[in-house]
Amino acid sequence: MGSSEFTISKATFWALVAASLCLTILVGLLCGLLPNKNVECTSDSAPQNPGTNEPTSPTPAVPTTEPQIWENIRLPTNLKPHHYDLYFRVDISGEEFRGKSTVLVECLEPIDTILIHSKDLEIDMASIELTGQGGGSAPGISGNPMLYEENQYLVIPLDGMLKAGTTYLLTIEFSAELNAEPLTGLYRSSYTTEDGGSRTIASTFFAPTDARKAFPCFDEPAYKANFTLTVENEPGYFALANMPLDGENETLSDEWVRSKFMMSVPMSTYLLCFVVCDFVKVEKETKGGVQFRVWARPEASHSLTSALDWGADIIDYFEDYFQIDFPLPKMDMIAIPDFAAGAMENWGLITYRESALLYTDGVSSPSNKQRVCTVVSHELAHQWFGNLVTLQWWDDVWLNEGFASFVEYLGVEHVEPTWGMNDQFVVRDLQPVMNTDALQTSRPIIVDVETPDDINQQFDPISYNKGASILRMLQNFLGQSTFRKGVNSYLKRFAYGNAVNTDLWNELTKAAVEDGQDVDVAQVMDTWTLQMGFPAVNVTRTYGGGNVDFTATQERFLSNPDSEEQSTYPDPGFGYRWYVPMTYTTKSDANFDGNNTEWLDPGPDTYIRWVFGGSDADWLIVNIRQFGYYRVNYDDDNWLLISQQLEANNKVFPESSRAAFLSDAFNLARGGELSMVTAFELTSYLTKERDYVPWVAVDSNLGYVDLMLSRSKAYGNFQSYMLNQVTPFFDFIGWEGQSNAHLESLSHSLAVNLACQYGNEDCINNATLEFAAWMADSSTNMINPTLRSTVYCTAVSAGGQDEWNFAYEQYQATLDASESSTLLTSLGCSSQVWVLNTFLEISLDPTKVRTQDAVNAVGYVARNPVGYSLAWDFFRANWDVYRATYGDSIFQFSSLVDSVTAHFNTEFELQMLEDFMADHPDQGTASRAFVQAVDSTKANIRWVDSYLEEVATWLDDSVSTTT
Repeated sequence: MGSSEFTISKATFWALVAASLCLTILVGLLCGLLPNKNVECTSDSAPQNPGTNEPTSPTPAVPTTEPQIWENIRLPTNLKPHHYDLYFRVDISGEEFRGKSTVLVECLEPIDTILIHSKDLEIDMASIELTGQGGGSAPGISGNPMLYEENQYLVIPLDGMLKAGTTYLLTIEFSAELNAEPLTGLYRSSYTTEDGGSRTIASTFFAPTDARKAFPCFDEPAYKANFTLTVENEPGYFALANMPLDGENETLSDEWVRSKFMMSVPMSTYLLCFVVCDFVKVEKETKGGVQFRVWARPEASHSLTSALDWGADIIDYFEDYFQIDFPLPKMDMIAIPDFAAGAMENWGLITYRESALLYTDGVSSPSNKQRVCTVVSHELAHQWFGNLVTLQWWDDVWLNEGFASFVEYLGVEHVEPTWGMNDQFVVRDLQPVMNTDALQTSRPIIVDVETPDDINQQFDPISYNKGASILRMLQNFLGQSTFRKGVNSYLKRFAYGNAVNTDLWNELTKAAVEDGQDVDVAQVMDTWTLQMGFPAVNVTRTYGGGNVDFTATQERFLSNPDSEEQSTYPDPGFGYRWYVPMTYTTKSDANFDGNNTEWLDPGPDTYIRWVFGGSDADWLIVNIRQFGYYRVNYDDDNWLLISQQLEANNKVFPESSRAAFLSDAFNLARGGELSMVTAFELTSYLTKERDYVPWVAVDSNLGYVDLMLSRSKAYGNFQSYMLNQVTPFFDFIGWEGQSNAHLESLSHSLAVNLACQYGNEDCINNATLEFAAWMADSSTNMINPTLRSTVYCTAVSAGGQDEWNFAYEQYQATLDASESSTLLTSLGCSSQVWVLNTFLEISLDPTKVRTQDAVNAVGYVARNPVGYSLAWDFFRANWDVYRATYGDSIFQFSSLVDSVTAHFNTEFELQMLEDFMADHPDQGTASRAFVQAVDSTKANIRWVDSYLEEVATWLDDSVSTTT
């Protein structure tokens, strides 16, 4: 395809033959004359077939003893792309595409080989052409270009050197299949229409290293360029891209449609995007004059308004926050039916998984509503932090993702100020990542990466959640105005360019100095980004002096202190000590809104503080609202004072602080730094807790205890204890709920879920009755969207084959993305082994469960105690399928490993895991997840060995007392 014919004369033919013979004789002579080094002499100059010029398959690279330029995983810095002129003809019906790329490159240093990334493309080798810009001279192509698959390079040898300071045009034609799997590069996605038919679209997902699967390119983030894009598609479709159309669409002689788009601003290849679809839109104009549109399949047209309104308001907010106008004339957001991630921040055309963009009032849950708003805010934050200023290399993924994960809360807080996002941050981002970061097998935020698998594994909770958490801590000790000033300066200085983390630190330090602060941001933050983990700050009071006197020391916190220290990453020399910003308050002088920060330095000295005016009866709180990324342990007396205050009036403490007490206590106990009894005694106040955020912390931290006890004799008492603590919360909220306010709705959902989970009979009866009513009349679903996830799961768990079949039929029938997700989750709740096995089997059939959701399906079974071993066995039996489908994915493969091993807490399970890893060394993007699974399993074994009997005794005493 795409080749051009040529002819040669007979004289030329015989001249080529003679030259080839001479070359062969010369090689033979050299082999005879040169010293014998046990090197096999071969000639790789076999003549091409002179009678054809068909596209040739890439020639495999021949191993040599000398390192070759293409053996380096990173592109050489000799060339710099300035502009891509891209043409694509996307044949959705034929499931293929072809295209042509003409890239304008500048030579910075002389070189005689061009390396450009290419993966899974059929390159028309005869089409490769290099010319000087404006018709100037250029070296010719020497020999056969080849594909070096190990580093995903198309290697183009030249017969001369490119000249520094000269620009050239490199033209390449290519083609490929338009595949449905994996969901990367340029791929096809399908959806079901209202009449039961099927429609297919085409979409791209290039981050971080898959633009090379759609066209040959310099596929590293530092190689920014302008893009001019032309797309041709069959009738019945239209194209969208990063930029608006450049004029009207053109209908070709074959009825296909050609769309040409305006030239883009300079951007990295991973941000290029286009979609060929038949979708519908809603639109409005932002206050700043940006055309804002939200797209989806026609069946979801009623689910677009919320994202449109939130998105337009948030983009206005970020223009003001960053003090930089959105640099493009339009912003499109589009819901793709098949999508590997949650969303992708392509500049001017953000692509989303449907459940992350579509919200249907009366069908979608409050948690889905919050997720849509949060993801929209996250992706719009990227338009500045990530797109306008882009990381230099993928070792700084956290600069993109950590910042967007932090700023997303500011955007949501702006458009929905009653949602309490500042408190929710603690339980949504900070506390979950601390569980990962407390392992010996965690990683620093900034680590060296090279291969695509290395890069993909950077998109993990450390980059997102920990990155966001330390930025939140940084803003708190600098102050909001100073932080914002430094960020704005950073964005303006590096606009349309690339940056590294030290560039941000320098701008923030300048802002701090201007505002009269004596702080070296890089010195502080290096201790948080260059070494893994975080500290536990040990606070010890001195009683009897009439004041609140205390000392503070720090040490690295580990959930398993018996684990072996890792040497995977270079030692930055900090000795696992940090610059810790300490905030504190006391009962006599309670202030949870102040920003007075004092420093616990990484040196060996102990911090000593005298707080005058208090008494021994005063509680002391360090790390107000858990702004700091560290845990706090107190002496036993102060823990008791906190517990007493929670019992007397827990509202004295902010929700985030109450959540922090619970998280710190149970994790410190898990690490052996606090009595498990002390942690459990803290939960006695929960019968009086009525707020959402602390209960999320309960669900998370006691959820771990639940997991460890689920197969033990102590589980019955644990369930009874939790039922006793949860029931007052459930009774207070009620089955019908108290109001439609967002936080109250979230509390309503959580209270009902916990009550049904721990056996509240009223809850279970209500759930099964409402589900039975829906089964009786499937045309009308009267179940409150707030409660659907619990009702569906509870009814399927309590029921049998009929309930599961009904849920599956509804899953197949629904056209609503959030309802589909809720129903899919419920299918993993069955208590019947054979039903769960059926679910696992169909999860690998893409006609029954979308490829994007198959990993989640296994995870839903894996968190069901009945399905623990089923999910693990199924994962092992189908390893080859999962490795082939998800092994190069950003999130899905590691998530799968996490889910099927989460319950492991025996030596037998540890041995199974290690044996499996030994038998399957090619673990793709799950290699770190496997190592952490081993570490987590060892930590779980330690918990069971160290605390099971202690917890069982405490639960026995507690349950005996309450009954």
